[in-house]
Amino acid sequence: MPTVIVLVNLKEGVSPEDYESWIQDSYAPAVKSLPSVSDWRNHRVGGLLGSDAAPPYRYIVTLEVNGMEGLRRDMAGEEMRRLLHELHEFAEVTQLVAERFV
Repeated sequence: MPTVIVLVNLKEGVSPEDYESWIQDSYAPAVKSLPSVSDWRNHRVGGLLGSDAAPPYRYIVTLEVNGMEGLRRDMAGEEMRRLLHELHEFAEVTQLVAERFV
């Protein structure tokens, strides 16, 4: 089962409160309802283990998906395209596709 890992940094001028409220009220319910998504979690990064340095990302999102083709199909819908546009207004995102091997 593929896992999509999304690394997120807020754009300048975007407050964490506004982003988190939008995620909870709009984005999370929509993504969790997609047939291709079996689990979706958004994590707030609190720091780097063993370091006082600032972490390179503010949030990490994980999606367990039933298949990449289904996810692509689900994400192409009108509502998800609108929400993805809104997401990119809030944040810079890097999306990684991973598959657990152990």
